[in-house]
Amino acid sequence: MRKSFLLTGACMLLLLFTLSCTRYGDNRNISVSISENEHTYKLVAYFNRNKTKAVHEYMDQILGSYSDMSFVNSEIDADLTLNNGATFYLKSVPGELEVALDKRENTKANYIIIKDMCAGIKDVVKD
Repeated sequence: MRKSFLLTGACMLLLLFTLSCTRYGDNRNISVSISENEHTYKLVAYFNRNKTKAVHEYMDQILGSYSDMSFVNSEIDADLTLNNGATFYLKSVPGELEVALDKRENTKANYIIIKDMCAGIKDVVKD
């Protein structure tokens, strides 16, 4: 009886481990949500962890002329201010990205830069 209980417990742990490891293993887990209202613009994306470098390289390409930093191989959870004055919140870990911009704190030009970047990120994670 005890042996059966231990075997069942071990199998359940193995199953949970396997499921947690495969969360980002394929493209069926891609989710990109863009929301916007009068004051905020927000992107929340979950994607294959293998796409993280491509997403970061794309962000470097778009924001590189406005920033001295690189997003590649970085985990970030911070409010950022670029050289052009754009301010936004960025949280980036492998397989996850959140960008939130307060329209009241940014020019229309900076809002458009971030909005266009987020639209491009949507394409990068779905390729």
